[in-house]
Amino acid sequence: MLPIHFGPWQTVYWWFRRFVRCLLFRTIHDVALMLDREAAGREASPSGGVLDSQAVKARFAEVRGYDGGKRIVGRKRHVAVDTDGRLLMVNLTPADVSDSAGV
Repeated sequence: MLPIHFGPWQTVYWWFRRFVRCLLFRTIHDVALMLDREAAGREASPSGGVLDSQAVKARFAEVRGYDGGKRIVGRKRHVAVDTDGRLLMVNLTPADVSDSAGV
């Protein structure tokens, strides 16, 4: 479903993989986060944050674990945001990883 003017999907995918390997998307995220914080009158780097996790079912995933608290076989999403709610980090782990170790 790629627009025609983008070219062949193989070329677009090659460029995407290259940007991922060079950490370009991470760099864009970090710079945009700092600019947004400064525009809101905050310091560029956050000094505090909020951590949370969510266990989701993933029975057919290659890497999965058992979360005894929720009785779910699957994965766990660990998310960190700053005090204003801006996304800082996302980490995907097996469900049996504790919150402190996952973040």
